[in-house]
Amino acid sequence: MTQIPHNVLHEGWPQKLADWVLENGKKRFLLPLSLVTGLKLLVAYGVYALAIQGGEAFATFWMGEWGAKPQPDWPFLFHGWDSAWYIRIAKTGYSYPAYAFFPAYPLLIRAGSALTGEYWASSLIVSFSLGTLAVPMFQVLAEHYVGRREAAVSTLLFGLFPPTFFFTSIAYTESLFAVTILGTWILCLRKRYLSSTVLAAIAAVTKVYGVLIALPLAMSTFDQHDRKNVLLALLVPSATILAWSSHLFNLTGDWMAYWSSQDYWKKGWPFGINSTVRFIVESTGTRERGVVGLEKMCVIIILLFIVVLFGVLVVASLDVDKDFGTYATLLFLFLTTFGNVWSFFRFFPFIMPVWITLKTKSVLVPIAAILVFPVISLVIWYRFVVLGIWLG
Repeated sequence: MTQIPHNVLHEGWPQKLADWVLENGKKRFLLPLSLVTGLKLLVAYGVYALAIQGGEAFATFWMGEWGAKPQPDWPFLFHGWDSAWYIRIAKTGYSYPAYAFFPAYPLLIRAGSALTGEYWASSLIVSFSLGTLAVPMFQVLAEHYVGRREAAVSTLLFGLFPPTFFFTSIAYTESLFAVTILGTWILCLRKRYLSSTVLAAIAAVTKVYGVLIALPLAMSTFDQHDRKNVLLALLVPSATILAWSSHLFNLTGDWMAYWSSQDYWKKGWPFGINSTVRFIVESTGTRERGVVGLEKMCVIIILLFIVVLFGVLVVASLDVDKDFGTYATLLFLFLTTFGNVWSFFRFFPFIMPVWITLKTKSVLVPIAAILVFPVISLVIWYRFVVLGIWLG
């Protein structure tokens, strides 16, 4: 009988090294963490190098737009679009139309500025540090559902996927949101319900849909017949939102100041289900041919792919964990019903339960992610920060 040769890649030193790392206690967290963080810094350097090619001084679209001339200038690699609004709120408080931004991240920037003496640096340190922390936190959560090797692969896919890679690097709320959602569910699984509820309350004032994590937390405590913690899980995040709304009412006399200020941001493009309907109608209508038409077709394909991909993963998450999967389903429905179609690219990847459905032991998958995803992220980063092109 002919003997089938061993898979060289499977038996090779990369696999053996990965196995050794993953089987050695807390060292197993170092591999995904070091890869994701190292590649973030490498991509940031690549963006900087592209921006100064030809001997030009480093400059981004946003440095000119905001009239900022920081010394050193490299922190502006991590700022774009909404970053300035968070910093403005941290510096001067709320005024129209900043009511659309929730207060948790600006408060952290303000607290950090007391240590750094500078708001731009503080916003970068807070978001990048929390984005780094989210990697091992996700790995801890994934290991509750799958083996260590599969959890490490899922962690790499989560950390390197271009939207999560990019938006947990720059001065945006996604890092804080990821940490609070992951922390809420990790503590819930460990039956530390009070601490879990506190993090759920922070999530509630990080993003408008952050409060949704309270429902699976309440479902989990209800399954344990723990009525006190069911009430805490529902009331504390809700009370936090109410306190925030009361503060806005004191400032504006409008209980719905958050929603009212959204008019400023629509810029002629609707939110909610009308956003998706308009996108479909305009995409299928008559359009100019050539390069522009090809670009629009690519955008359509990418958006459809993202909706279908994450829709499938959301459904799959229900089989992994009914309570956490219910949260994923509610968040997906909320985003598709009330969100802006152009922001799906940014928001869908932060539906955390979907990533625990990606179970594979193949070493080819993380290798492909390591080789391909950072290149895509470099393009996204350059367009978003240096050129000022909005990407969600």
